[in-house]
Amino acid sequence: MAEVKEFGEVIEIQGRIVKVKMQPQDTCTTCGHKAICFAVGKERILIARAESGVREGDMVCLDFPSGPSIISSLLIFVGSVFVPLAVLLIAGLAQASVLFKAISAVAVLLGYWIFLIILNKRLKRSGWFLPRAYKSTEEPNIKETAK
Repeated sequence: MAEVKEFGEVIEIQGRIVKVKMQPQDTCTTCGHKAICFAVGKERILIARAESGVREGDMVCLDFPSGPSIISSLLIFVGSVFVPLAVLLIAGLAQASVLFKAISAVAVLLGYWIFLIILNKRLKRSGWFLPRAYKSTEEPNIKETAK
């Protein structure tokens, strides 16, 4: 999985969450992080999760791991299909009526979505899905892509 790295300066710290000031890139218009990145004048402000030792004014490297996006997609899309299908199969093996199969599949799907909503709120508070900001020892003008 490829990880994108960018550099910026920490301008505000709120617990483990930091705001990082960065220069706009050519790829900003097509970036998938628009929900956590805001244009302010000629610069961008990105919200990230701080690793230990990061302080206000530090130059940081931002890691954008693809793992949280993949896990989120699997939970949302694949889980929403396979959880009700599993209930339908179990109800079919138990020779339940068609009405019971439909009601149980819909009820389990609603329960699964409620679980996802609760999980989403907890993960937002922890900053799990956010890019990680750690103190930079590299040159801040270099943009890297890790293999």
